[in-house]
Amino acid sequence: MLRLNIRHRLPQIGMQITHGKVEKATVVPSQIHTNNQQARSNKWVTQPSISLDTSESQYVTGKRTMYQFTGERGRRGISDVQAGNSKYTQMAWSRLDNGAKRGDDLAAQFRSQIFEGYEAEPVFTLQWTKGAQVQVTPSQVTGQSDRGDVTAEIQTTPSADIRTSQGGVQTYIQDQGFLRQWVTEDYYDIYA
Repeated sequence: MLRLNIRHRLPQIGMQITHGKVEKATVVPSQIHTNNQQARSNKWVTQPSISLDTSESQYVTGKRTMYQFTGERGRRGISDVQAGNSKYTQMAWSRLDNGAKRGDDLAAQFRSQIFEGYEAEPVFTLQWTKGAQVQVTPSQVTGQSDRGDVTAEIQTTPSADIRTSQGGVQTYIQDQGFLRQWVTEDYYDIYA
């Protein structure tokens, strides 16, 4: 009896899959640029000033300046002190030489000389003069304030930076199948 032997192999389909992926996905951050110039008052207070005009009173004393007036009075004072010193030195020596004699009333002599000097030689005379003219300038606030400039500028990017690679599926026949048939007598050929 004839036997039909069949041998076959199914075809194999291969698939190559490439997955889609995101290679880069970044968001560009906003950038802020600021101008920061702080406000300043930029103001100051002037010192008060006093102007003193003594020309009227200097004119009455006959001096143009106070320096001349005080210089003359100083020289006069020095000469008065020198004259007084020599006078009182001579008197002292006279008292020492004549102090032991009778009939000299030393206390009365001293008293008369002291009071005679006060009445005979006045040192200063006072007279009414016009007062000095005083002009006061008060302190003032000067300068101009600076309001400053504090501004911010924000720069943004409207979209994100995204890069992707697309995925895909590729199919191919990895192994082609076959079908073989043959005939044997009285047995099956299982190894063929």
